[in-house]
Amino acid sequence: MTGNGSAKVKDFETVRDHAIIRVLTEGLRAEELLSLRVQDLDLSGHTLVVVPLKGNRDSIDGRIIPLQPKTVKALTRYLRVRSAHALADSSQALWLGTRSRKAVQYMGLYRMVKKRAEQAGYDPSCVSPHSFCHTWCDDLQTAGVSGENIMAIRGWKSPAMLRRYGADMASTRAVNAVQGLGDRH
Repeated sequence: MTGNGSAKVKDFETVRDHAIIRVLTEGLRAEELLSLRVQDLDLSGHTLVVVPLKGNRDSIDGRIIPLQPKTVKALTRYLRVRSAHALADSSQALWLGTRSRKAVQYMGLYRMVKKRAEQAGYDPSCVSPHSFCHTWCDDLQTAGVSGENIMAIRGWKSPAMLRRYGADMASTRAVNAVQGLGDRH
C-alpha cells in the first residue's frame, strides 16, 4: 500500500471487508469467494463468474452469479482502493491481504466475518462465512425465485441441496406466506 499510515490500511480493510460480505450475500461458498480473480468480475453486466475449483480455471464452464446493485457498488469501490495496494499489479487474486500474504486466506476470512458480525451487533458464534449461503437461499425462496433457478445459480444438481439450505427458515417462510393471505373467507 502507499504510505505507512494505519488509517490507509484500516480504510482498505473496511472497504475490502464490506465488498467481501456483499459478495458472500450473493450465495458464494467461501472457497469460491477466495478463488475469485479480478477478471472474473463483469461489473457492467452485474455478474461474476465462479470457476470450478477443480479442473481447468481457463475452461468456460463457470457459473454466472448475478450481483445486486449494492454489491456492484461495493466491488467498484473496492477495486478503486485495491488499485493503490502494493500487490495490486503482481496478484490476480481479487481479495488482497494487508499482511505478508498476497491474498486473503480462509482463516483470515473466518476471523473477519466474526469480527464484523460482532461490530454489527450479531452474536459471532452464530455467524460464519457459510451461514451467508443459508441466508441467500432463504432470501431467494422468500422472494419467490424458483427452486430450479436457485439450483442453477448455486450449481446444485440435486433438489436435496435446495431443501437442506432452505430448511433453516422453511417454517418462518410458511407462516409468513399463510399470514400474507389474510382472511381466507
